[in-house]
Amino acid sequence: MVIALITDFGTRDYFVAAMKGAILSVNPRAIVVDVTHEISPQDAKSASFTLRACYTDFPPKTIFVAVVDPGVGSRRRAILVETNKYFFVAPDNGLLSFVFEEEKDYHVFELTDKKYFNQNISRTFHGRDVFAPVAAHLSKGVETDKLGREITDFVRFKTDKPRKISENETEAEIIYADNFGNLITNLTKNDLPERFVLEIKEIIIEKYLEFFAQAGKGELFMILGSAGFLEIAAFKDSAKKILNVKAGDRVLIKKVK
Repeated sequence: MVIALITDFGTRDYFVAAMKGAILSVNPRAIVVDVTHEISPQDAKSASFTLRACYTDFPPKTIFVAVVDPGVGSRRRAILVETNKYFFVAPDNGLLSFVFEEEKDYHVFELTDKKYFNQNISRTFHGRDVFAPVAAHLSKGVETDKLGREITDFVRFKTDKPRKISENETEAEIIYADNFGNLITNLTKNDLPERFVLEIKEIIIEKYLEFFAQAGKGELFMILGSAGFLEIAAFKDSAKKILNVKAGDRVLIKKVK
């Protein structure tokens, strides 16, 4: 069974290796895959977007272990979410909000049975001592209801949707900037009029292209990205640096004739 890891640990330190060791100590046959370990520190919303963008590309029964956990050692809970096709193990801090939005049928469990944790639990490294061993036991066939009790009062982000502010204008926002400096908005194809322009920081972007090389070097344009959201990009350049924007900044879609 596949266990996929996403964290903000980076790869310089021992943290990722320790998590993998904890998994393989319980289930040496587990297939451990790295989604990414380069999430910005404590940025649970970026982790949520990244996981949302790729989880359906994985085979059924994949177990995702998501550790972006500024509340480690506090009273925040550790949870397991079971859907029809996947499992998610994470802190109860809103990181899995996208699951609650996109999946119609799911069950959430607070991880309480310490029999499935490491014997010695650090207050600063639940990735190794709680989340990793739970995922490994799950991969060996332990039933979800053996790991803890089902809950309904889990934490979820308030997710901002594009909103129509006039007959011809829709307000949206940047939700993520990728490694290339492409700016991903919360606009999907269904939010877009037939003809439109985008305004950001008083700059109007008119070109809506099908692929990157249609633009000139450094030219700003819009494109529908692989995750299904409208993106602002600059060919062979960084739209993030050119526009000097960040996640949460406002964009405006204006319908044109």
